[in-house]
Amino acid sequence: MTNQVVVTPPSFGERLGLDYKRWTLDCVVTIAHAVAWDFSARPELYKQVADDTATKLTDLQGSYGFQADFPDMNIRQRLMKPIFGESDGHGSGNDGSAFQTHRLPVLAAAADFAENTQPTSFPMLQERVRLELEPLKTHMDDLQGASLSQTENRMGAIFDIAQTILKDPSVAAVFGINSAIDPAWPLQSTDPQGAKLIEKITTQLPDLPYGVISRERFVRIQRITEKGFQSIRIILDSNIEDPNFNIDQLITELYAWGSGLGLIGGNRPQERPIHMQPPLTAETASNAAQLRPQAAAPASAMLDRTLARQMTGYSQ
Repeated sequence: MTNQVVVTPPSFGERLGLDYKRWTLDCVVTIAHAVAWDFSARPELYKQVADDTATKLTDLQGSYGFQADFPDMNIRQRLMKPIFGESDGHGSGNDGSAFQTHRLPVLAAAADFAENTQPTSFPMLQERVRLELEPLKTHMDDLQGASLSQTENRMGAIFDIAQTILKDPSVAAVFGINSAIDPAWPLQSTDPQGAKLIEKITTQLPDLPYGVISRERFVRIQRITEKGFQSIRIILDSNIEDPNFNIDQLITELYAWGSGLGLIGGNRPQERPIHMQPPLTAETASNAAQLRPQAAAPASAMLDRTLARQMTGYSQ
């Protein structure tokens, strides 16, 4: 009698955290689509590609924007902006969307706690984090349902095809990467070979909307996705009102998340936030005017003062 392996389904926090990871790393899909066109444009370089990968390349090229599981860039934006706002892979991190508006005061509260050196203030600052978390948690809880499930399926399908194509050794070899890439890359691994591949492709293929993405930049985006995933998972899968809940771990993840995005970090010198040029589409062009005035709108006068102190040196 064989032993049955019981697979525990992912929690809602894990699911939504993974959705965040895919959306922040959405450039992977755009890059794989460019490779699919290169497959036809330079056939002499893809002679060693196996039939299975060739079929994936053809499907991505031909079905992109025409089949439900192959949403193009415009469709992906329309699916994901109501959930997370602009992708943190190339946006400002504060675009006026519901998610990013609720997230900003949480990150500011986490920064106040992390940067405070007076132990007597810790209980008050922890309580402030709890208070600021409630609107964000409520917003994310309200996303559950049939619509989110369908979006997850569609975004997951095209992302999986894209990452499979890029990790194929015969495809990577076209761009000068001859070492195997970790199978867990890019969602669960920061394998430098994968980041190097992204740099090589975005250097060699023209007209990619994000321009050249260096390996350092890509790894930094991956770190942002991991901190975002952990923050979302803990917020949704924990009872943050429980007196026994250890909020310090969550604050650590939130602080790293906000710092990576360039939204918090006190007055210490930092790199400028990642701002890859977002793709120009009909939707982004028509919405640019209405999004711009909202980009720096804080939730309250108190947050105005907090962010003014913490974001010195950053341009909106």
